[in-house]
Amino acid sequence: MKKILLALVTAAITWLAFADDLQLKNDFPESYVVKKGDTLWDISAKYLKNPWLWPKLWQSNEQVDNPHLIYPGDKLSLVIIDGVPQLVRKPMVKLSPTVRVVDKKDAIPTLPTAYIRNFLTHQQIIDEDLLAGAPRVTGGADLTRRLTSNMEMYARGDNLVNGRLYGVYRKGNHYIDPETKEDLGTEAVLVSVVKTEDIQKVQIGDAEDGKTFDLASLKVVQVEREISPGDYLLPLDDHELPVYFQPHAPGALVDARIIDSSRKTRALGKFDVVVLNKGARDGIDPGMVLDARRDGATVLMKDKVEYKEDASVFDRWFSSNKPSEVTVVQPSEAIGHMMVFRTFDKLSLALILKAEKPIREMDTATNPE
Repeated sequence: MKKILLALVTAAITWLAFADDLQLKNDFPESYVVKKGDTLWDISAKYLKNPWLWPKLWQSNEQVDNPHLIYPGDKLSLVIIDGVPQLVRKPMVKLSPTVRVVDKKDAIPTLPTAYIRNFLTHQQIIDEDLLAGAPRVTGGADLTRRLTSNMEMYARGDNLVNGRLYGVYRKGNHYIDPETKEDLGTEAVLVSVVKTEDIQKVQIGDAEDGKTFDLASLKVVQVEREISPGDYLLPLDDHELPVYFQPHAPGALVDARIIDSSRKTRALGKFDVVVLNKGARDGIDPGMVLDARRDGATVLMKDKVEYKEDASVFDRWFSSNKPSEVTVVQPSEAIGHMMVFRTFDKLSLALILKAEKPIREMDTATNPE
């Protein structure tokens, strides 16, 4: 009964103010105890029809300075304050009158980190100019072309640092914008992580020329796949894994396309990582929530009504010359949600969080409804 009354009060008082913004689910829980393994997205989905709007549930809440810092054991309850729904938090454990000390690392993350960890900790998309001067693996000691742990191997380059960790990368896909044909960058596939040891200066040509390069012995620290001669070395940034994102809708119109995916499969679903053909220069930033949309089919309206893809070459050519007379483009449909978690200059990476239908390459990523 209490839940019914709360739902009625919420609907009556806040519907007009939040009809186009914050909408509570009909079956939201009266309270919820945070468990290990939860994410902020999971919890907000229990209360909101649009989970990315959860920061609004915490606005003007004096109990919480940072809504990202929610911990296992916290009890969340929904209340109505001045006609506005709010989540309040109380820890389940009884505390003595002392300062509660918690480790930020214990707070639950925004997204399930298992699916995005490698994409956050290692560079994935690079400019060709970066590789032009990068050190490269020269090979092993015994002419082996497939190198792995416990094998002697070397790399040549300039300004290698002894004892530093480097990612060993191999060129992957080269991205071209499907609409503008602009060069967007190259995928860098992590092969292994190595540590440089015993760097030597090797002379090039005559001594009076003074030209040298660094030759380093490599110790394999982490293996993703076998190393090959010619693979590139890029220094690994020493930074803490960012797992907290402020979810938000775009401030302007976004019209991006999915041009690749981590699994390289035709049908994509929940927790798949996708590559978008828009990046930081286009106003895309981490935490941005986008809808995945499928373009509507084009129908040829002649004596025979058929999809353009099924029509003959002649009919398709004829329709392209007189589109307004014989073609109908049906509306697009929303098929899922995604959140951007990493951006590059011209590209960005997003995690699919909901898929009502299989999502495919060339589907649109745009402003959420």
